[in-house]
Amino acid sequence: MIKKCIGCGIKLQNENEEKEGYTPKIEKDLCMRCFKLKNYGKVINNGKIQNNEELIKKINNSKGYVLFLVDYLNIYDEVINIYKKIKCNKSLVITKSDLIPKNIIIKKMINNIKNIYEIKEEILLVNNKKHDEVNEIINKYNKILFVGFTNMGKSSLINNLTNNNITVSNKKNTTQEFISIEYENKVLIDCPGFISNTYKEVIPKKIVKPITEQVKNKYYLKIANINIASEIDNNFTIYMDNYIDISKRKINESLDYNVIAPSKSDLVIKGLGFITIQKITKLSINIAKKYYEIRPSIIGGNNE
Repeated sequence: MIKKCIGCGIKLQNENEEKEGYTPKIEKDLCMRCFKLKNYGKVINNGKIQNNEELIKKINNSKGYVLFLVDYLNIYDEVINIYKKIKCNKSLVITKSDLIPKNIIIKKMINNIKNIYEIKEEILLVNNKKHDEVNEIINKYNKILFVGFTNMGKSSLINNLTNNNITVSNKKNTTQEFISIEYENKVLIDCPGFISNTYKEVIPKKIVKPITEQVKNKYYLKIANINIASEIDNNFTIYMDNYIDISKRKINESLDYNVIAPSKSDLVIKGLGFITIQKITKLSINIAKKYYEIRPSIIGGNNE
């Protein structure tokens, strides 16, 4: 009989400490990796390395209804491209909605996300205390898959819905395999997370308070070792964890301004959040292009 870890879904084994699924006693419910994560927040190995394309195939073959989870700070092209490759009936679910700042008009943000990324399906908002719309979907379908990139709250939401004990952490690859849970005559499936090229992963635990900085063209903004300068005086509104170090510094060398940012656009830093830029400008950014993108603002309407 195959026994799986109730925390991450991996097959349990007691023969090789170096391999996934190891537990000293096979009668235990958790692999050693989950035990260490749950009790000490410690990662003892990187776990099974997920392949995004293989994961998409498994999800599409499941023929279940897909809830694709993402938080509002981590919506960018790579995430949406994966979402669009999923051919099942689906909804985009914005998690941790209780951390969205009060100045953001939710209805406007949802409409902007739909327009910018050409999303036809329904967009839902949930948090660990409010998930009525998810309950409605569970009532309609027999099999529901909880899908998304790592650290988007899939396991937390399932635990809150079902009082289950799936391992939850802010580490990558926490869920290793598909975990099926019977709930009110339905099957809920927690899927492993997709992996993204993020610059850094900082997950807010409290409501984000936007910070607006007036940055003159002789200065640059330094955020978590990222230097951002505008060719003209500009206003930057930062939507990121409020514990991230932010400072303005004087420019002491010539910069290469080669990134065009339209008015009311967002500079998205993958894994950190985004910065709304008020005036059309050229930017200088000292990180690789794969870690950021420019889009129309999801909170400020269409570009002018």
